[in-house]
Amino acid sequence: MYTNRLFYLLIITLLMVTACAPQTLDQGEPITLSLAVADEKGDPSAPLVLEFIDQVKTLSNSNITIEPIWDAGKDTEAGFEAGVIQLVKGGKADLGLAASRAWDTQGITSFQALQAPFFIDNDALAVAVATSDIARQMLNDVSSSGLTGLTLWPEDLRHPFSLMSGKPLLSPGDFAGLNIRTIPSGISNMMVEALGGKPMFEDSRYEGAESGLRQGAHLTGTPTATGNVTFFAKYQVLFANDAAFQKLSENQRAVLRQAVAATQKKAIAEHPSETDAASAWCADGGTIVLASDAQVAAFEAAAQPVLDSITKDSFNAEMITAIRDLKTKTVASLGAQACAIDAQVNAQPTAGAESWSIGLLPNGVWRVELSAEDIIQMGVLKSKADQYAGTYTWTLKDGQYVNLWEDGKGNSGKCIGTYAVVEDFVRMPSTTDDCPNEVEDFQWRLDEDGLHIHILDIKGVPFTEVKATYEAKPWQKIAEQ
Repeated sequence: MYTNRLFYLLIITLLMVTACAPQTLDQGEPITLSLAVADEKGDPSAPLVLEFIDQVKTLSNSNITIEPIWDAGKDTEAGFEAGVIQLVKGGKADLGLAASRAWDTQGITSFQALQAPFFIDNDALAVAVATSDIARQMLNDVSSSGLTGLTLWPEDLRHPFSLMSGKPLLSPGDFAGLNIRTIPSGISNMMVEALGGKPMFEDSRYEGAESGLRQGAHLTGTPTATGNVTFFAKYQVLFANDAAFQKLSENQRAVLRQAVAATQKKAIAEHPSETDAASAWCADGGTIVLASDAQVAAFEAAAQPVLDSITKDSFNAEMITAIRDLKTKTVASLGAQACAIDAQVNAQPTAGAESWSIGLLPNGVWRVELSAEDIIQMGVLKSKADQYAGTYTWTLKDGQYVNLWEDGKGNSGKCIGTYAVVEDFVRMPSTTDDCPNEVEDFQWRLDEDGLHIHILDIKGVPFTEVKATYEAKPWQKIAEQ
């Protein structure tokens, strides 16, 4: 009897221990998921992508592996962020990371309220929206498109940037007729057009841009930002192909949700404030100006038709109302402060009264050695100067050229192409895939100091930076050709 009683007590104890122990759901078979990322590996989103990958690996005990595909939209029809949405929606990638602004280019309007112009205008409100029920409803709303919204977080506030020396964008009238570089987005395009500008997405030939203080280095030259005019807040959205997500085991889906929650938490905790981003921008050689209260009001009035268009959709109207209510309850954080132009940075040289030669460039091998300081003095941000410093060797012979760049650290690049006289200048298009679609139009002259180049126009590459490499110093002839 005693033995039986002991046996039953042992069974009961084991059952109690089992009931109290953590329950582990079936992990399912080990799986590798592809993550299409719109950004390149050096962009601000990269540390958070890596955080998400590490979180998934740790939480799943290496049962789930995430393989990132950087710059994944590059070869798609839509390109960049819209291309990433296409990839995931079409099942060519399991997961994706693309900014909220791009979704309406793919017919998904769930995040348009985040781009309501001059609405989310400070860091505190941007974070409050991301951690509120507003974000959850937006993420849920994409389910009708065959996607699963996982999380979103704020990356930066978007401002007007002027590429025109001494001409900041301080009022809607300043946009009239200008080419404004804008990441493809239905709402962004509508906003630029409402201000009188022409939206475009190229690396050159633009006078202004919408960008963020953390992202301004992607622009050419040393732009001037209007720090207290905030078009909208840029959010990164992490999402999944719905079919791929549903194929995962219950525990695998739970792991992904835990990982995205941890990633969002890190993104918000380590997010640089707008004031810190402004300080870094000014230290890098950029400039910030502030619009007057009347000018800010004029921007808001000019963009009212865009807000009206967004709120025609009932879901967007509901989200706008919720954001407006949250804004009244959120203490606004400090914004960017103005900083003056660095007096030591020279304006880009112009042709002036110099006499420029007509005809083909003189044959020969020409060379110029440029330091980072040489590049900075030509109006390039300090953070980018090292990318263009180095030794340039330009071989010219009867309309054929080779331009070789070496930085002395093992990095190099080569452009090969042709050159010909067009009217009163020389046009030099690249003919190789190493420098795709690159074309320079320029004038030249030869004197005792060397071969001088004056760039008129550049296509396919950042204007100011490439202009600096040609104009910073006279080229010296080192060999006949």
